[in-house]
Amino acid sequence: MLFAAAMVICFGIAIYKLITQKSSREISTFYYPFIAFFVIFFVSFYSSALLFPKPIGDWLPSLYIFAPILIFYFLYLLKCNSKEIVISLIIVAVSVSILLVADQQFRFPFLDQYTRRSAFFLLEVRRVVLLKNEVIFGFIATVSLIINNKKGVLSNKLLIGIAGTLFLVQAMIMESRMGFLAMGVACLTMFLLKGLTKKTLSLLTISVVIIFTVFPMIFAKHIDSLSNMTAEDDESNISIRFESTGHFYELFKESYGLGFGTMSRTSESNNVLNHLHYNVVDIGAFSSLFQFGPLGLVMWIFFTIKSLMIFKRYYVKSKRTDPYSVSAFAFLLGFTLSLLPLSFYTASWCIGMGGILLYLTWYCEKKLQSTNNLAI
Repeated sequence: MLFAAAMVICFGIAIYKLITQKSSREISTFYYPFIAFFVIFFVSFYSSALLFPKPIGDWLPSLYIFAPILIFYFLYLLKCNSKEIVISLIIVAVSVSILLVADQQFRFPFLDQYTRRSAFFLLEVRRVVLLKNEVIFGFIATVSLIINNKKGVLSNKLLIGIAGTLFLVQAMIMESRMGFLAMGVACLTMFLLKGLTKKTLSLLTISVVIIFTVFPMIFAKHIDSLSNMTAEDDESNISIRFESTGHFYELFKESYGLGFGTMSRTSESNNVLNHLHYNVVDIGAFSSLFQFGPLGLVMWIFFTIKSLMIFKRYYVKSKRTDPYSVSAFAFLLGFTLSLLPLSFYTASWCIGMGGILLYLTWYCEKKLQSTNNLAI
């Protein structure tokens, strides 16, 4: 809640500076995080006032979990560039990975709240899911630096070591199957965008060899464990996601297709989000429609397409050498093309990454515009 309040304050300061500096004008991308937060507020207000009536205290305080999208304005005030943001995310990913590796040995009590049942239950793995998207982004960004890196062999060896560590943490500790798919799509995307050079051909060949030789050797026990899973292992399979989708679709129909918004899980009046088995964040981008109606769906689609277009344009403009824009492009595309697409702009658990992606979109678009103006 303290972090949410800080982001709201940053938004207020950014708007104040924009108003007082009459000579400065901002492009439309600057307002996207505010638009997203306003849509979430508006639908929640309408739902709580008319569709599922409840006291204001039962829904308004819950909006704090969506405030992290306003991290855009924190980065804006600091005047961060894309390199600083991407490198910072890699540092975060490495730091979290070191912590989780140490936890496998020492079992830190403060991480107990982040534990989940392991899909490889026969191995009794301690599965901890902490800053999963940041670790996945860090892996993708590191691979992007390897593909686009012009430095010496030593630097490449360090980057490969980092990428390998992040991959193993994702594979052995976090165990996100959707994350695996996103990482695979992202890496393939970056290879295709870079084009077939001697370096990319070598990296692609090495990757294929690892996938078909080393990978099965390392994960042999895990594959065996997965093969013993049955439909009764409710906590280990993905059937709960389909059940959740059906459950929230019925609530969506009760809202007359307008969305049921957000509310405090502890509220007692018409609390449609408080369910023992179903969690709205488990249904991916479908939640953007069910929870926030047509406005939420359009917002997710528009922001995603806009960001992908800007990232790709910037990468092409850099003559396919900028590792930061292409890593953001590949990360977003990877989760968009997943079996269960993810919305970074309406899902509370990953909306902070949405704010960072929108800032990178704004940054790249501003750079593109300034380049075009200079050309004219």
